[in-house]
Amino acid sequence: MCEAAVAGNVDLTDERETTLCFAYYLLFLIVFSVLSLFLAPGSWGMHLHDWFGNAALIFFLFFWGRKDERRKFFVCILIGGQVLSAYTHMFDVIALKLTGSVPEGMWRPHNILHTPLAALIVPLIATPPVKWLLKAASYSRVFFFLCLGYLLHIFADTITYTYPIYVLWPLTPAKFALVDFFRSPDAVGAFLGNPLYTFQPPSAANTDGFIVYKAELAVNAMLAALYAIKCAVRRAMRFQH
Repeated sequence: MCEAAVAGNVDLTDERETTLCFAYYLLFLIVFSVLSLFLAPGSWGMHLHDWFGNAALIFFLFFWGRKDERRKFFVCILIGGQVLSAYTHMFDVIALKLTGSVPEGMWRPHNILHTPLAALIVPLIATPPVKWLLKAASYSRVFFFLCLGYLLHIFADTITYTYPIYVLWPLTPAKFALVDFFRSPDAVGAFLGNPLYTFQPPSAANTDGFIVYKAELAVNAMLAALYAIKCAVRRAMRFQH
């Protein structure tokens, strides 16, 4: 949803395509909420979340995204955000286990390749095969949109995970996370509450992230509102002319 909203706002997808992406995300939320009425929160939630995204990626990659350059670059955003950055979690887990420095309970660390610097290096390596796969015309644009998707994923993690992003690793241990805004002891924090959202109260069986995030919903809603404003302005300008 986040990637689709960004793509719509920069005209990689048109109004109809972007609206269908929004509708697909709404379908996911409906399915998730209905299932949660009958099933206790658990690993099924994460699998449902992942496979809704995987199914969309497969469709865009093989059945939709090869028709023109605009669509190919939207697919690049998806690959950067759903493939390259997602699987760097596993690299970080393996690397930190080998060094014996994985903090207890950390199942998705953000230390090595889940960083802004890696968002430049990993897409650089991936650009040639992705360009070949999509038959895209420009190395620089493929690289740019892979980086954009990667960085969107990393930014989204800062509002949904307690584990911080190491912004200049390995040059400095500086780190940050926006998730603390959802836990601050003030009026805003009290309104937002815990960022983990299961459509049910948190439970001992649901402590590892099998969830939809309130922060995710908030950011997606703001991006959708921005896109709606853009479309309204565009139509108003057309009416004037």
